[in-house]
Amino acid sequence: MHLDQVITVFCTDHETQKKGKIIRIYSSGIDVEVSGTIIKLKKTKPNFYIGSMAGLEFVVKT
Repeated sequence: MHLDQVITVFCTDHETQKKGKIIRIYSSGIDVEVSGTIIKLKKTKPNFYIGSMAGLEFVVKT
């Protein structure tokens, strides 16, 4: 995983997928820009990130 990498972000509430770009990488998670909005995702397992915004849950598997 690296900066500016395009990844798939899955919304578990609507069961939809969007492309997002990694804009920050932390030891505990990543920030992803999706359609002009930044979503903070925390690492819960190796290669599995989860976060929420506006009452919706988002998941990234790498």
